[in-house]
Amino acid sequence: MDGNPEREFHHPFEPYDIQKDFMNAVYDCLEDGKVGIFESPTGTGKSLSLICGSLTWLRDHKRRAFREGFAADRVDEDEPTWMIEHARQQKKQAAVHRRQEMEFRIAKIKEKEKRAKERHQNGEPRFKRQKVASDLTGLEDANEARFILDEYESDRETNPKTGPAAFDESGLSAETQALMEKFGYSLAPKKQEEDVVDELKIFFCSRTHSQLTQFSSELNRVRMPPAIKLDPPEGNKGDDDLVEDVKHLTLGSRKNLCINLKVNKLGNATAINERCLELQQPGKSTDSKCPFMPSKETETLVNDFRDHALAKIRDIEDLGVLGKKLGICPYYASRPATKFCEKSAREALDLSLKDHVVIIDEAHNLMDAIAGIYSVSVSLAQVQLARAQLTVYLQKFRNRLKGKNRVYVAQTVRVLDSVASYLQLKSTEPKVVDGVVNMGDLMSGKGVDQINMFKLNRYLQESRLARKVDGYTVYAEQSGNQEGEKKLAKRAPRQSVPVLTHVQSFLLSLMNPSAEGRFFFAKEDSNEMFLKYMLLDPTFHFKDIIEEARAVVLAGGTMSPMSDYQQHLLSYLDSSKIMTLSCGHVIPPSNLLAIPVVKTLSGVDFDFTFDKRKSERMMIDLGSAILGFAQHIPDGVVIFFPSYSYLDSCIAAWKRTRPTATPGSISFWDAMNNVKPIFLEQKSQHQPVDSTIPPKASTADSVLDAYSNAIAFGNGCGALLFAVIGGTLSEGINFSDALGRGVVVVGLPFPNPHSAEWKAKMQYISSKASSNGQDGKAAARDFYENACMRAVNQTVGRAIRHRGDYAAILMLDRRYSGERIQAKLPGWVRGSLASGAGVSQVVSRLDEFFAGKCEELGAYTTVAQTEDSTAELTAHGKEVESPTPDELATLRRVADKLPWTAFLVAIVELCERFAYYGLSGPFQNYMSNKWHDPNGLPGAIGLKQSGATALSNFFQFWCYVTPIVGAVVADQYLGKYLTIKYFSLVYMFGIFILFITSLPISIEHGWAFPGLIFSMFIIGLGTGGIKSNVSPLIAEQVRTTKPFVKLLSSGKRVIVDPELTVQRIYMVFYMCINVGSLSAIVTTNLELHVGFWSAYLLPLLMFSVGYCILVSGKDQYVIRPPQGGVIGNCFKALWIAMRNRFDLDKAKPSLQEMRASQREYKISWDDKFIDELKTALVACKVFAFFPIYWLVFSQMMNNFVSQAGQMELHGVPNDILQNIDPLTIIILIPVLDRLVYPFLRSTLHLAMTPITRITWGFFIASAAMAYAAYLQSRIYSAGPCFTSPSRCEAGKIAGTEGQYEPNRIHVAWQAPSYILIAISEVLASITGLELAYSKAPANMKSFIMSLFLLTSAGGSALGILLAPSAKDPDLVWLYAALAGMSLLAGGLFHIVFKGVDRVEEEPRAVETAEGIEMVERKSDEIIVDGVRDV
Repeated sequence: MDGNPEREFHHPFEPYDIQKDFMNAVYDCLEDGKVGIFESPTGTGKSLSLICGSLTWLRDHKRRAFREGFAADRVDEDEPTWMIEHARQQKKQAAVHRRQEMEFRIAKIKEKEKRAKERHQNGEPRFKRQKVASDLTGLEDANEARFILDEYESDRETNPKTGPAAFDESGLSAETQALMEKFGYSLAPKKQEEDVVDELKIFFCSRTHSQLTQFSSELNRVRMPPAIKLDPPEGNKGDDDLVEDVKHLTLGSRKNLCINLKVNKLGNATAINERCLELQQPGKSTDSKCPFMPSKETETLVNDFRDHALAKIRDIEDLGVLGKKLGICPYYASRPATKFCEKSAREALDLSLKDHVVIIDEAHNLMDAIAGIYSVSVSLAQVQLARAQLTVYLQKFRNRLKGKNRVYVAQTVRVLDSVASYLQLKSTEPKVVDGVVNMGDLMSGKGVDQINMFKLNRYLQESRLARKVDGYTVYAEQSGNQEGEKKLAKRAPRQSVPVLTHVQSFLLSLMNPSAEGRFFFAKEDSNEMFLKYMLLDPTFHFKDIIEEARAVVLAGGTMSPMSDYQQHLLSYLDSSKIMTLSCGHVIPPSNLLAIPVVKTLSGVDFDFTFDKRKSERMMIDLGSAILGFAQHIPDGVVIFFPSYSYLDSCIAAWKRTRPTATPGSISFWDAMNNVKPIFLEQKSQHQPVDSTIPPKASTADSVLDAYSNAIAFGNGCGALLFAVIGGTLSEGINFSDALGRGVVVVGLPFPNPHSAEWKAKMQYISSKASSNGQDGKAAARDFYENACMRAVNQTVGRAIRHRGDYAAILMLDRRYSGERIQAKLPGWVRGSLASGAGVSQVVSRLDEFFAGKCEELGAYTTVAQTEDSTAELTAHGKEVESPTPDELATLRRVADKLPWTAFLVAIVELCERFAYYGLSGPFQNYMSNKWHDPNGLPGAIGLKQSGATALSNFFQFWCYVTPIVGAVVADQYLGKYLTIKYFSLVYMFGIFILFITSLPISIEHGWAFPGLIFSMFIIGLGTGGIKSNVSPLIAEQVRTTKPFVKLLSSGKRVIVDPELTVQRIYMVFYMCINVGSLSAIVTTNLELHVGFWSAYLLPLLMFSVGYCILVSGKDQYVIRPPQGGVIGNCFKALWIAMRNRFDLDKAKPSLQEMRASQREYKISWDDKFIDELKTALVACKVFAFFPIYWLVFSQMMNNFVSQAGQMELHGVPNDILQNIDPLTIIILIPVLDRLVYPFLRSTLHLAMTPITRITWGFFIASAAMAYAAYLQSRIYSAGPCFTSPSRCEAGKIAGTEGQYEPNRIHVAWQAPSYILIAISEVLASITGLELAYSKAPANMKSFIMSLFLLTSAGGSALGILLAPSAKDPDLVWLYAALAGMSLLAGGLFHIVFKGVDRVEEEPRAVETAEGIEMVERKSDEIIVDGVRDV
């Protein structure tokens, strides 16, 4: 052991104390060569701790072995010291040279991959994929002779395989092995192994491939210094030399690695294996063989695959992608790759574990998994079908079978007949359901007792009789030329796995030792009789691993109770050879409420024993308890029942009973459904009457999806999920955060002790314990209880998945208050376990527990997070992977996919902006020109340019002040959706007033001006309620808040960046605004050719359409309920800061508690609220510069329109040119989003940060005003009226009354001003919206957005002040002054805020793939063996 307990494990984060304990335990276990049983709850960084602990030990071990090996290998002591040292140095250099040689090969591959990535990010693969044969699954048109068995002799006990089609245990045909021999990758054992050092390895095993993928991802995080320091070539000393690359290879099955679509689609692993081997058989034409198999022609591809596989850490999916890219089978090509990392692993199905380390993660079900591997069952129907297929085969080929083939086929028939007769006899016994098989009765058929079962099983494996029979069966079904074959075809449906293969696996179990297993018969629910073999003792099958390996680690999240592993898996080991560790959780104790609920509301004990739980009174009491819990636990509540049948019984009882006896009251079921929508695990026979689950929701995936969406997209009420302990939802599913605020366990799921299987288990455990001098009855009872508690512990482990999570775990049964049961719960649960209580007391405790628990942004997830490959769900229905630090630095970043609800809300915004700009477009003419204007311009009121400009600015000012009102209403009272809904009605009422007062009769009676003022007030109020809420509501439709890695269809890995997603959201949002603003094109033409009333009627109609869309999509939106009091708290905190020299930290509760004696303020927030407020204030400081920008921008809405009226229009309305701005934006947004920004990020590595974009927005707006000043000077220099456009005698048109000729300059010259304004909008305005959303606390989104919109009101106020100067001949100076102001503001803005982006890049909390949150090391430097790696 290492004498220094303070080991450096090179953990990528600052580890918690429990992680240090775990890593030290792993290290000590490996060092001492023991068996470790370690428990660490999910969410505590177990995988990283296993990796760091084991790799640190491996590094130290290699270094010690390297040094001590040379010290021990001494030459003759009589030799001079210099000769001894010289010999030692030679051996050291030889060992180092071997390592350098491999590192050099892998380095070349890494460099090649890097160059390929830089050369073509999304290029085609360097090698063409080979063409798949046109029909791989079909049978070639050959004669029936191909189904004849090869000659077979079994008399020789060794090397019995004969014939060209023989396969060995490696799984490769003789032909394939010959090809691999030519490559130098022989899989056959050699007498003399080549000179490859078999270094100590770590074999990491887990339950599913998805967990191995997670392991690969975590392995990428760890950077270990080299165990043996190499001297790099001169001039090539860099940081990479201070980190040792881990050689990692994932071994997978054909099912996971097969890239032949025709084979892989078979689905079943056995069928895929059989089909793969069949395609390698000799005699097949080249076109009929698998095109991806290694051959002499593809030797280069095999070598490339090998080198690429070891060049970096790849998971099993990466190997599949690599195989597809190179066009070579990854299953077979990965075997030569093991040559470089495992000498004995070249026999890939016979990996030697001798003196190596084995780590088994998720080992909580290890004993059950071993028992499951060696247990098998076969039905009477399967036996009969196998017998029928064999009969048809014999009828066809009886005369063509020779020698041993005929003998062994006849023996197989006799065994099948004996088994079938036994099952038929048992099925006729009416009262017999199950029992232990008497082997004499099972093998009582004629001549069966004379059969050598060992030889028969070896024959079935080597002759491939099952595949031959199945192949002929398919052939017979297709041809159907004989009556017997037709009957067989009608007898049973086609199965992917030959039924004889399945029966063969059962026959193999007949050779197992009788002491370790039992045979049973059982009648299933379908009344079909089954024959089963069950392994009772897994000790023998795991013992060889323990004896071969140097050390074995069994780790899991719920290993309790651990006594089972010591007594029933490792009973032959001395206790000193076994280490155990049960870690606590990383959460504070206040984040878990665990209570045994022992009494009902009526005071009766909760007793869910098998005899008492089905009483109607107990089920009613259970319904009352669940109803109460659902009302006091927020978000999602998962309730686990002891069995599917009991769940169905409870639902039936709840549907016919009522909580109260009041006539007309609803049932328990309806009452629960009213509190939270109910979802059921798929095996339940009931579904809700008003089921929110679609008909296809019969699988775990769809139930999880529906349950998750009900929580994420509902109205904050959450959901109820009824599941079963030991079912599909009780293991491997992460009910984190809002998905599992409460976990309720009903009863104890004890198995049926009266079943034949459990009787045999208990009898075996009892007799084994008695033979060892122990109390057999107590051992059997303990084993029985442990089986139950392992299932319970897996169930309670579904909640609390990371450091910031919190939940209540309620265990309903009086037995949970017993000491013996509580002792078998995980340690992290026992630490927070309260004493037993009744339902009423528990409800009170729930209220106290959840009081003050704040739901953080991003806590809602769209689908349940899972660990199991059977339910791989997280973001968008797929498991997601957190990026490693290297990936964060190197991978391309992309935006996430936007949900359709975001587009639905965006359409509502489009309709609202259509109405707003459709109204605003005609406003300048409506206000400035007279009714029947002499110049022919449309008008109504006659306020002239300065008056109209002032009133227009006032309208904009009012529209951007009122969002404050809308934000307060939304954040504190109604929520965003309802605020938008009700204020939309106000908006439509304002448009209706404007429409009525713009009718010709209203204008002639003088109602236009008062109607305009009143409608402006109403419309502005409606705008405020919508504008501050619609953009945050769009952004909230996307729930992804943290970066994750995504695999593109091209095989490229990219990082989905939430910041880019928000950026894209507001790009889309702004595009909708500008599409809507094109309404001014229509309304300005309507005002000219029809009248103002038509120009205002169209926006009213369009807004009505948007309102209907808004209301119709209500059930689909993500709607966050209002928090209430947040804005008041905000101003109160700012007031406290003002009274303390503007120090916001003085408003933190923690500081107030430290100064309790001087406490002056009543505070209802936490420290996090103050931190969020500080962030929001940064955005507010940025907003302070925006009024100048909006002042410049508003010129487009008023003075530019008047400027166009001074130019030659050529029949075009003077207020239509402003639509160039939205048209430019519509074109520009996708170009920037899809081309320019990605090019700057990935190619030029330039980050267009928010501050940079806003700065350039100011500069380009300045350019627009400079151009407007230049254009105005040209207008003044053109005749006929020069500096007095449309107001001079020279320009008066003869024969008209007061009509003037415009100055002679084409109106098209205005276009560049609008284009420049559009570019500045995309850079400044959209980015401002992003900042307003991203910087705002979750419960203040609308308020901060309203503050940003308020800057537009500030711009309008400045416009009102400047309105008097908006007259000829001062307009050139006006535009020039605005250009200077914008340029100066942009420069000052950049100087003041250029450091904000750097601050945001500081290290912050990172959430790992297991859901834990840990803080990165504060230091950017790592000290490794005295060398600093910066």
